[in-house]
Amino acid sequence: MPSITHVFTIAGCRMRILFRKRGYTPHFAEYVDDPLTGDRVVVMADPHTRRSAFIYHPEKKQIIWEHRVTGSQLTSNPHIARLITEPLPAFNAKPGDIVCADLDNRYIVVDRKTKSVKWSTGFPDAKWAHDIMPTKDHEHVLTTDYGNGMLRRIDGSGKIIWSRELGKGLAKLSRVVGQTPSTVHSNSFGGDVLAAVNQDIRGVYELREEDGEVVWSCPPLNPSRNCTWTLKPHAAVRMGLAELDGNLTVFNQEAGGGFVAVDKDCRPRWGVSKPFSIIDGKTLYRPTAQGLFETTHVFLTPNGFLGLIDWDGDNYSTVYELLEPPRGGTLTWLLAWNHETAGVEEFLDPPIETYEWRETMLHVINNGDGRLKLRLLATHSPIVDTGKTWEWSWFTCETLSVEPGGHGEARVDGFSAVRVAASSEGRCRYSIFVVNRG
Repeated sequence: MPSITHVFTIAGCRMRILFRKRGYTPHFAEYVDDPLTGDRVVVMADPHTRRSAFIYHPEKKQIIWEHRVTGSQLTSNPHIARLITEPLPAFNAKPGDIVCADLDNRYIVVDRKTKSVKWSTGFPDAKWAHDIMPTKDHEHVLTTDYGNGMLRRIDGSGKIIWSRELGKGLAKLSRVVGQTPSTVHSNSFGGDVLAAVNQDIRGVYELREEDGEVVWSCPPLNPSRNCTWTLKPHAAVRMGLAELDGNLTVFNQEAGGGFVAVDKDCRPRWGVSKPFSIIDGKTLYRPTAQGLFETTHVFLTPNGFLGLIDWDGDNYSTVYELLEPPRGGTLTWLLAWNHETAGVEEFLDPPIETYEWRETMLHVINNGDGRLKLRLLATHSPIVDTGKTWEWSWFTCETLSVEPGGHGEARVDGFSAVRVAASSEGRCRYSIFVVNRG
């Protein structure tokens, strides 16, 4: 295990630098054991400066291998570089080889020893070949195209097994580990793979590897309830191995720099996040007050907590290893997003857990034609139960009436949880922003 030196704090969490070198701007990293040597290495891809895949040995503090991709169709690739750990005979790949995409929109296997390309394939509709990741059965690979938004499963001949369009900006993939051998614990919400799409509002999907079916997403596929806007993610990873779906999905937020961990309900639990602006149709990025500029990647680390890449240098990007989650900060999400209601009262469950936050604010916007009525029920009970048995533990702490076109606010911290019940006079569309301050 490498010694931890130069530990410092960004955004309330301790971290160390895994890699920083002038002239290198990695956009992707994975921290893995090298099957050829047994050493722990950082495999990276630099699409903008070196146009290379390379391997860094953190103990030796040396780049021990590098391959510059070729081609003339694109100006920036590879965006990922993965170390093969199991034989992939259909792709002529053996442990130690590297898979990535080149500048001619080809997905390639690079021989670790000779640096020769020993397998490649591409598609006629390719616009910006991005990720390539082996399937868990090692029979096929999954590929992404950032330009046309296509996620595909293909065999060694390049034949497409299935395709799914997730939208322009489809970037990086990661594996969801799934069940323990006992089948009691699992970090899967029903899928095998996470895909990140570099879009403002939508962008993180969990899919089944077998057929490409989306089983979970943030925001939800029908995004009128429980939404954390993704703010241009490139990568997402699943953390935890808890029962009863108690795990987190962490994604980077390129816009302004940051990263957020959301639960299964797509509500933020911790992270570093800030708004970005669109002025006269032009998107503006501005760095965070905590020191992050443009965060382009997140990944799991074997002996730390979480890794991320931030473009914080004048001629480099930095690969960090976080040793703990960030503390405090402000995170914003939507309990309701252009949600429709009528005369019948509807509970916007699950309740908002406010116990861990220093302050929780609700901001209500009524975009409809009818008056919106909100009833806020609170509980101090450590068991937040919405059933009949625990009705006695809830009380109405506040009511809001919001006229058409109007706004309303309520501060609801200091409780275990707050349950929101909504109704309206006539049909109404409304949104509720929730601001959690740690």
